[in-house]
Amino acid sequence: MKKISLLLMAGLTFSGAYSTSVIADTAQAGTEQTAEKAEQSAEGQAEENQVDASPRVRRTQTLREVVYSQLEEARSQADEGEFEAALLTLERLERRKRNSYERAMTHNMYAYVYSTKEDYEAAIPAYEAVLEIDNAPDSLKQTTRFTLAKLHMMQEDFESSLAVLNEWMESSDNVGADAFMLRSQIQYQRQQYDLAGSDIATAIQMRKDADKKVAENWLLLQRAVLFQQKDYKGLAVNLEALIANYSKGEYWMQLAAVYNELDRADEELATLETAYDQKLMSKESEYLNFAQALLSREIPFKAAAVLEQAMQDGSVEKSARNLSLLGDAWMMAKEYDKAIVSMTAAADESGKGTDYFKLAQIYTERQEWNKSLQFTDKALATDDLKAPYQALIIKGLAQYNLDRLEDASLTFFKAAGYPQAEKVAHQWQEYIESEQQRREYIASAGI
Repeated sequence: MKKISLLLMAGLTFSGAYSTSVIADTAQAGTEQTAEKAEQSAEGQAEENQVDASPRVRRTQTLREVVYSQLEEARSQADEGEFEAALLTLERLERRKRNSYERAMTHNMYAYVYSTKEDYEAAIPAYEAVLEIDNAPDSLKQTTRFTLAKLHMMQEDFESSLAVLNEWMESSDNVGADAFMLRSQIQYQRQQYDLAGSDIATAIQMRKDADKKVAENWLLLQRAVLFQQKDYKGLAVNLEALIANYSKGEYWMQLAAVYNELDRADEELATLETAYDQKLMSKESEYLNFAQALLSREIPFKAAAVLEQAMQDGSVEKSARNLSLLGDAWMMAKEYDKAIVSMTAAADESGKGTDYFKLAQIYTERQEWNKSLQFTDKALATDDLKAPYQALIIKGLAQYNLDRLEDASLTFFKAAGYPQAEKVAHQWQEYIESEQQRREYIASAGI
């Protein structure tokens, strides 16, 4: 009962795209530096000041108040959705003679406007222009590289995204969990699952080491990677973490499917029972999987009760297939009256030989031989039985118990034509023949 692919593939879609707000917020980081620089400088100031940069300290030019005010005007216009006005403000600023730092901040603001506008194709060259200015602060360049990596990813240019991000990580002395998460996303999109798995594991461990809760989408990325790697043991641990922190029905069902794949039947059933008890099941397939798991562990009465309740509340359709499964459960539980109701409904709807044969089996258990014979005949008439010799054996048994010995002998003769039933059929033929001889002897002796 391998359910892993159906259950997991339904929930393993993963998107590497970043939201507009994330990109805009990152783009804005560079402009936030302008306020600090403007406060330190007067209009027309040309001397150089010390600024902090990572990974080293370097000297750069400052931002004049007049330039700062126009940058802030452009940002305010962009925030109000007045993108054309913002771009015109920046175009006017470009007519002014500016030092390298001011030019870098102008390009950075262009990028912010385009990002806010969600015109990422235009934002990318604006950010790249920041990197091309030699005297731009290292801190601004680092922020720009990280943002570029995200933008390239949004444009599905994963090679460029990876190259820029690796450059950022190599030159930064403060690489956090977010960077490893981003690189894992990129590697996942490149189908480099081993590299993606290593990075997301690092990111998650860094969060744990910092006593921070691991975000749900991080665990989902790891789940997607582990599935691609077919690492079901790792998937079990991952899904256990998802359940512990973000309990959802789909995670419980996926964990049960993974336990099934790992042949951990007891844990599979316990997981399904917990999900059922907590009313986390919402799909027909989930109730059916639970019932099948119960049947496989020889708990038929509960399986039947689960199915019947789910049919009553509309969670499971009363289709021929589902009714047949319900009939199987009641039959295994030896609740034959209920099994007959379910299997009759299934057979009436499906008209399949398998359903008629199941009814014949039930009536055979009850030793109701006329009914048994009736439904074996219906089953054989459909001509769709995979093992018709089984129906022939039951039919012969019914005929024998109805004292139709000649008919029974003929039926067992037909059954003997199947290698799987040859031995049993011949035994019955011999038994019937001896019974006929016994009766003939009694009759001739006048006993």
